[in-house]
Amino acid sequence: MNTESGGSGEEPGKELGLAQQEARTCPVCGTKFYATADREFCPVCILRGATSGESAAPGEPGPVSGSAKDTAERADVESQVRRFEHYELMLDEAGRPIELGRGAMGITYKALDVDLRCPVTLKVISARYLGDESAQLRFLREARAAASVRHPNVASVFHLGRTGSSYFYAMEFVEGETLEHLIRRSGRVKVKVALEIMTQVAAGLAAIHEQNLVHRDIKPGNILVRLKDDGSITAKIIDLGLAKSLDEPGVQTVISTPGAFAGTPEFASPEQFAGIGADIRSDLYSLGITLWEMVTGKTPFRATPGEVMYQHQHSPLPLEELEAVPQPLVVLLEALLEKDPGQRFQAPGELLKAIPTISGRIEAGRRITREALHKLPPAAARTRTRRPPSKPPGPKKISIARLPVTGSDLFGREEDIAFLDDAWANKDANVVTLGV
Repeated sequence: MNTESGGSGEEPGKELGLAQQEARTCPVCGTKFYATADREFCPVCILRGATSGESAAPGEPGPVSGSAKDTAERADVESQVRRFEHYELMLDEAGRPIELGRGAMGITYKALDVDLRCPVTLKVISARYLGDESAQLRFLREARAAASVRHPNVASVFHLGRTGSSYFYAMEFVEGETLEHLIRRSGRVKVKVALEIMTQVAAGLAAIHEQNLVHRDIKPGNILVRLKDDGSITAKIIDLGLAKSLDEPGVQTVISTPGAFAGTPEFASPEQFAGIGADIRSDLYSLGITLWEMVTGKTPFRATPGEVMYQHQHSPLPLEELEAVPQPLVVLLEALLEKDPGQRFQAPGELLKAIPTISGRIEAGRRITREALHKLPPAAARTRTRRPPSKPPGPKKISIARLPVTGSDLFGREEDIAFLDDAWANKDANVVTLGV
């Protein structure tokens, strides 16, 4: 009887528990779960080891709701879910983690280095890849590739960590916004600003190229820009998730299936779709598409992914969309977007040499040809200023004996000799002639 009574006494509690279930989405990993009065936190994050060993294991009863111990333990668990070693996710005004972006591999947050008390960018591998060793290896390769590059126009990675079975890495926090957001916000980017961004991204690609890496996913979403109050611009390349090394053989260079496409269709090069080897010239093609979107507000090829792939490989550029674009910039775009890699710039350095000439022609209202663009001399030679040779000091007075004529030839030329005396003493005179 007591047992039955006890059993009937438990039923209302069960019903209450069911009534208090709440569907939630984890702000850290994006997992959907049902929260109850005695279990409010994401089970995936707990399984990942984001919580301490003292927290309740899955399936075990939670602490008594409403007690002081319960409140303290829940606060501790919530703090640990936001903690990755000595980095803690920063929260917005609503108390949610500040998410900076989502990619194929993970979620990027704004976080705080609790030791140095400075903001960082923290990228955490997505929960759906927790059991995927290939994806984890790719995530590690991304972090190591990014860490190998040190350049002002490439976001620096300085820490790789592991929490439970999940990896994360920390990189410098860059104030500003993605170029994608800037284009959407302003419709298009002014030509002068676009060329400055191009210059900085090309410089970053040169540093990536020096490490024998290919980014393979250059696009506005992977470029951070900051427009300062003084009019200056800072641009940085981020997300080397698809980067590959040209030094590593075969299976080591691509984590995905051999021959499979890697990249973003709207910005990928023809050779990426063809499944052949992509090199730095492929990144320059993607940078050309990025420039096109900056100055027009849209990419040149827009359709289904399959149609876009075909257009990149076979369709001519829709040059009619560039009617409002200065002619030298159109020539630059045509050079960057050649379907044959051999007809493009062969390295970022060549593009860096061409941009000042393009800017100068635009400012002067002058045109340029493709031939002239590819025959530009080195940048140092174009910017070197020629100085006139210094004139050796001469005698204070002309001597007849020093002139290349005889005294008889100058008979009756006393006025001319006086003129030469004055001219020789004049430091501003470069050439003096005397008719005989």
